[in-house]
Amino acid sequence: MLDKLIYKVTCRLTSYKGKKEASNVRNNILTYFSANPPTDPEYQQAVAYLKNHQLGVFLGTFSDKYNFHDIEVFKDPSNHLSFVNHQGHRLYFKRSYNITTIKMLYNGLLKEQDPDSPHRYTNAQFFLKQGDILFDVGSAEGIFPLSNIDLLGKVILFERDSEWSEALQATFAPWKGKVQIISRFVSDKNDSDNISIDTFIAEKSIVPNFVKIDVEGVEDQVLKGMEQTIQQYHPKIALCTYHQQGDFKRFSAELAEKGYKIESTKGLMYFLSKDKGETPQPPFFRKGLIRATH
Repeated sequence: MLDKLIYKVTCRLTSYKGKKEASNVRNNILTYFSANPPTDPEYQQAVAYLKNHQLGVFLGTFSDKYNFHDIEVFKDPSNHLSFVNHQGHRLYFKRSYNITTIKMLYNGLLKEQDPDSPHRYTNAQFFLKQGDILFDVGSAEGIFPLSNIDLLGKVILFERDSEWSEALQATFAPWKGKVQIISRFVSDKNDSDNISIDTFIAEKSIVPNFVKIDVEGVEDQVLKGMEQTIQQYHPKIALCTYHQQGDFKRFSAELAEKGYKIESTKGLMYFLSKDKGETPQPPFFRKGLIRATH
C-alpha cells in the first residue's frame, strides 16, 4: 500500500512539473514568434494552434479528436500481458506498463498515424503494396506492421528492447509464418548487439520493398548500414526526422544524392531529445519524417 501511495504521489509531482515546464516553453515560443513573425505557412499554422492550445508533440487540430480516456485496455489471462483491440487485432504492450500508461501511449500512436499527422508513415501516393516485404526498424509495439499485416507478404521486426520483443511475440503470434523478430540494434556495425541492413540481407537473402526507420535519433547509423541496399534495391524509405534538429534537411540531401525523390509529411512537431541535453531553441518546430522513393 505504501509503495502504491509513493508511486501515485511521484507520478502526480512529475506530471505537475512537466505541465509547468511545458507552459513556460509555450510562453517562450509565442513570445519569440510575436517578435519574429514566421513567413512559412506551416510555422504560421503551428503558432496559431499553439495560441489556443497547450504545448504538445503535435501542433494541429487533428490531434484534438483523440482522448486517452476513451481507450479500453484488456488483460490476456494466457500470458498476463495487457492489450488493446486495434483494427480487429490484439496489440500487446510491455509487461511493466500500467493501464494509464498504455492508454496514453496508444492514444499517441493513433495521433501519430492520423492522415493529417506529420508522423504518418504512408499516404495515397506512398504506401505498401500487396505482398510487400517490410523492414520495421525500431518496431517498439509494432502498430505499423499490425495495421498492414493482411497486406504484407513478410515482415522483419527489428527491436532490441526485451520487453517490447515479448509484446511483439504475442501480437504477431497469429502470423508466425511471415513475421520474424530480430532482437538487435540496427546500425552501421555488426556484433552481438548490432546488425546492419546490408549484412542482414546478405545473410538472409530477404530484400525489403519498404523500410520504416524510427530509432530515437540514430537514424544516420541505420542509413550508413544500408548504403548497398539503397544502391542496389532502392526500397521505399519512411525515415523519422524529428529526433534531432536539422535531420530533415540533412537526410533529404543525402537521399536526394542517391537518386531518391523526397517528400515530407504535412505539418510540424515539437520534440526535444532531453537525454541528449537539448533545450528549446528557435526555430523550435521540426518536420516529422521523410517519404523517399527511387
